Amino acid sequence: MPQTEATRREHRVCTSFPSRRWSLARHYGEAVNDRIRDHIARLLTDAGYPAAAPVRLPEFRREVSERSGIASCWSERHAAYASGLGTFGLCDGLITERGKAVRLGSVVAAVDIPATPRPYHSRTEYCLRLAGGECDACIRRCPAGAISEAGHDKERCFAYIRETAMPHVEGELGFPVSSCGLCQTGVPCESRRPR
Repeated sequence: MPQTEATRREHRVCTSFPSRRWSLARHYGEAVNDRIRDHIARLLTDAGYPAAAPVRLPEFRREVSERSGIASCWSERHAAYASGLGTFGLCDGLITERGKAVRLGSVVAAVDIPATPRPYHSRTEYCLRLAGGECDACIRRCPAGAISEAGHDKERCFAYIRETAMPHVEGELGFPVSSCGLCQTGVPCESRRPR
């Protein structure tokens, strides 16, 4: 689900904290995403195809992995990548045909259907920087300094969101929201796959 132009425009001018619209879209958009996941899983199951939305299961959790650092037992971005919807950028965001300023959701079902061929050949093909270009826009946009030539420092990003952005957003909205996303706007891959 791509962010609206109005949300992207408001967020694009922010440099230290997420915009109000972005945080509201993160909070309420994920609630809508949960309802869509549940509805699709129920429709498929009722039609005879066992289905589940992994992030809605009680087993869903975050953990620290020796290999990957902070990780979850299911990734919406990786499910979208495997489904042919986009490739990863330097900041670990998924760059889709509609850009990386998107919300993702998935449902897994036991359905026998032919695979759709992926339109890309590598996991980072749509990222200008990782494809050999000169782009450093997401590096410059990150207020935490969590994106560098070496990639995305998930621990630093997570610390900024929890310790800096969330308290700011809670003060503005009156409830906590785990949002930042500054690396998703003001970049060439914000609303489209860059060429």
